[in-house]
Amino acid sequence: MHYYLYYNLKGSFLTTLFLFTLNAQAQEAHILFSQSNMSIYNPAFTGTQGSFVSLNSRSQWSGVDGAPKTNYLLYFLPKKKNVYIGFTAQNDRVFIEDKITFTIDYNYEVKISQSQTLFLGIKGGGYFNNINVDRLQRLTSDYNPALAPVSGYYKPLLGVGIQWKTPQYFLGIGVPSLFSRKRFQDNEIIKTKATDVPYFYFSGGATYNLNTSFSLEPVVVFRSIQNSPDLITTTVALTYQKQFTLGSGFSNNQNLAFFFSIKSIKGVTLGYGYEFMNRNNKTAIQGATHELMLRFKFTEKEEKEESPRKDG
Repeated sequence: MHYYLYYNLKGSFLTTLFLFTLNAQAQEAHILFSQSNMSIYNPAFTGTQGSFVSLNSRSQWSGVDGAPKTNYLLYFLPKKKNVYIGFTAQNDRVFIEDKITFTIDYNYEVKISQSQTLFLGIKGGGYFNNINVDRLQRLTSDYNPALAPVSGYYKPLLGVGIQWKTPQYFLGIGVPSLFSRKRFQDNEIIKTKATDVPYFYFSGGATYNLNTSFSLEPVVVFRSIQNSPDLITTTVALTYQKQFTLGSGFSNNQNLAFFFSIKSIKGVTLGYGYEFMNRNNKTAIQGATHELMLRFKFTEKEEKEESPRKDG
C-alpha cells in the first residue's frame, strides 16, 4: 500500500514522499490455513466444506511495534438447496491504520457432471479504515498541511469469484474487491493519489489419498496486485485419519512456514502456524509470524436443527 501527496503551490507541483511506503503484502497477508478460509479471497469457496464457525488470528513481525495483525471470524450457514451463505468480520491493523470489514457471501452451486461442480460466488459489504495520525512521531507539533486530508473513511465493497471442484481437485479465481477507491479527499492545497486497488487471487489444490489413513493436500495461491510484486504461496499438508494435520509452506518472498492442526471428535479444530524469513533474505524486518485457528464444524444433526425443513 503506497501513500503519496502532491502539493500544488503557485502553479507548480512538488512531489513529496508522505511518511512511509508499506509493502502491500504486509496488510493483505496470505493465510497458512487458507484452504478452509479461502472465502476471504474468493466467495465461491463459501460453505463448500460444510457449516462451521472459524476464528483466526495472524500476527506478523513478532516484536515490532505497529506490525500487521489480522483477525477474522467466519460463519457459514448450512446448505439450502444449491445455495451457501456466509458472513465474514475481519480486522486488519498495521501502524496507524485500523481497518474493519464486514461482508455477506452468496455462493451458488451448479452441477456440471456427476463428479464436477461449478461454484459462482459474490461478496458484498463494506469496510471502515480508521487512521490515527496522532500516533505519528513527528519532529514538531506545528500544523502540517500534508496531514489535513488524512482521516478515517468508509467504502462499500463488492467482490466475485468462481470455483471448479471435483472430489480430488479444485481451481478458483477470486477478486474480493472489484473497484479502485481513492483513500483521501483533496483540498485546495493538497492533491492525493492514494488508492485501494483490487486484488486478484488464483488458487488450486488437490487431495491425494495415500492409503486408508493418510492423505496429502498441496495448495497453491497466486496473488496479483497493481504496482506491487506478485505473491505465490505453496502449502503441503499431510493429514492422518482426517484428524491430525502437519504441513509446511513456502512463498516467493522467501518466507518459510510450518503448521499443524488437531480435530476432535466433537468437530472442534485447533491449529497453529509459524512463519519466518529465509536466512538468506536481507530484509531489515525478519520477525516471525504466528497464526492461530479455532474452528467448530456443525454436525449433520446440528445443521438440520439450524435450518429446519417445512414439508407440506
